[in-house]
Amino acid sequence: MKPKSRLYTLVKNWSKKPPSIVKEAGNTNLYRSATQNPKEKLDNWGKAQDLFFELALNSQTQYTQFVILNSLIDCAQEDVLRLFNDGIRASCYWHSYSKPTAIMLPIRYEWLIDQDILKGLQNALLNCHLPIGLINVGLMNRPTTNKKIKLQDSIIKLQRLGVLLHLMNFEGHQIDCELLNDHDFKYVYVNASLLRQAIPGSQCEEKLLALIKIAKNYGCLVTAGPIKLIYEKLAAEKFGIDCYFGQHIMPAMTIHQVVKLGKSAKQQTAIRSYLNKKIS
Repeated sequence: MKPKSRLYTLVKNWSKKPPSIVKEAGNTNLYRSATQNPKEKLDNWGKAQDLFFELALNSQTQYTQFVILNSLIDCAQEDVLRLFNDGIRASCYWHSYSKPTAIMLPIRYEWLIDQDILKGLQNALLNCHLPIGLINVGLMNRPTTNKKIKLQDSIIKLQRLGVLLHLMNFEGHQIDCELLNDHDFKYVYVNASLLRQAIPGSQCEEKLLALIKIAKNYGCLVTAGPIKLIYEKLAAEKFGIDCYFGQHIMPAMTIHQVVKLGKSAKQQTAIRSYLNKKIS
C-alpha cells in the first residue's frame, strides 16, 4: 500500500537525511568543532596540548577538588586574556563530556586593577554559560595600601559573576586578614616549604598551625603546594590540610587526560601510576 499521508512522507524524507551535529549557539569551543577543516582541527589540537593542568586532590579521599592552570602564574600581561579564555574553554570542554571540573585561574592584582584586562575577564565570564563554582580565580599577590580599594572593587565584580576566590601565598599578614574579612574566599594556600620546615616544637610549626587556624576561622579550606617531597605530603595529612597539589600528588595533565580521569580514588591512583611510569 502506497502511503498517501503528507505527514508520513515528510517523516520518511526527514529520516533519510544525513545526521547533523547540533552545536550550542555562540560556543566557539577551541577543542570541538564539527565544521573545521582538517588543518584547523590539527592546529587547535596542537594548541590544546600546550596547556597543562595541575590537579589539587582532597587529602583524605584523593578526589579531584579542582585543577590549576599554571601557565598564568608566570605569563606576560599581554597573554593574560588569552590564557584566561583558554582556561574557560577547557572547563567548557570537560563540562561538555558530563565531567564538570572546577578550574582555578591564578591572577595578579595588577591585572585585576587594569580596567581593560578586567573588562576582558568579565566578558569571558559572561559568555561562558557554565554553572556557578566551576570557574575559580586565585589572587597571587597583594596590593599596596593605596591600591587596595581598586582591588576590592574588582573582586566584588568577579564575585557577582559567580566566581569562587582563592587566596594564594597566604602568610597571615594584615592585608591577608583584611581580604579574608572583607571577601568570601573558598580556599587559602600555604606554601609547602612550611610543611617541610614544621619540625615539632619549632617556630615554623607554630606559624603553620596559626595560619591554618586563621583560615579555618574564616571558613576556608586550606590548600598546600606545590608538594615536592613525600615528607611534605605526609606532613600535610598530619596537620589536617584539606587539599594539596604538586608533582608528588599528581603529575601535570593535558586537557584530554583530565577528561579520562575518573573520580574514584582507585582510578586516580591508576592514572597517577601510569603517568609516573611515562615520565620516568
